[in-house]
Amino acid sequence: MERKYGWILGAISMGALLTAPARGQVALGGKAGSLGLGLELTVGLSPQWNARIGANGFNYTDDRRKAGHLEYDATAKLRTGTALLDWHPGGHGFRLSGGLVYNDTHIDGTSLVPASGNYVIGGIPVPVSLVGTLSGRIDFDRVVPYAGLGWGNAVGRDRKVGFFLDAGAIFQGKGKVKLTPNIPAGSPLNDPTARAALDILLREEENSIQKDVADYTVYPVVAIGLTYRF
Repeated sequence: MERKYGWILGAISMGALLTAPARGQVALGGKAGSLGLGLELTVGLSPQWNARIGANGFNYTDDRRKAGHLEYDATAKLRTGTALLDWHPGGHGFRLSGGLVYNDTHIDGTSLVPASGNYVIGGIPVPVSLVGTLSGRIDFDRVVPYAGLGWGNAVGRDRKVGFFLDAGAIFQGKGKVKLTPNIPAGSPLNDPTARAALDILLREEENSIQKDVADYTVYPVVAIGLTYRF
């Protein structure tokens, strides 16, 4: 399914570039918002339709985040690419937008050592000295739909410089959690049988974290920016 959406995303992007009209109907913009900082290319297709291709990025670090039974130092790395179509009713500034997002956003974390000296993994206490640290990662669906509305027509006015505002949502699906132990040398958990038992607990812990993030299937998008028309 992701491969299918990937072909659609590429087709939208390529089509926007190949159908770029004459000089004066292309604009470059910079923006800031809930997806971080970004650049965006707008191509006018008709008086009421524009295509936009963009890329965004931002890092956010939380020094202490509860997930499942444990606490982590976590960093969210927002990395997105967008291919959108804008419909401007009457050719004015208001627009309805839809399209696809390449969503490389993920969350990386490292477990914090609890005061008790024991991790609670899958509901079972396990000594920190045996496990070492846990590296965690949450990934989301890679190619996902976007829907929104906004104001601003980068190629629809005589002015070179324009302002725009977007509000919408990315439907990113449920987060997929992976925990990896960094087991010290000499730990009994390096034994295959003991490691297999630990892996069972880790799968339980992953399921617990996935339940915590299950409500975050929709990511809100708000952005403001400036455009320059060539």
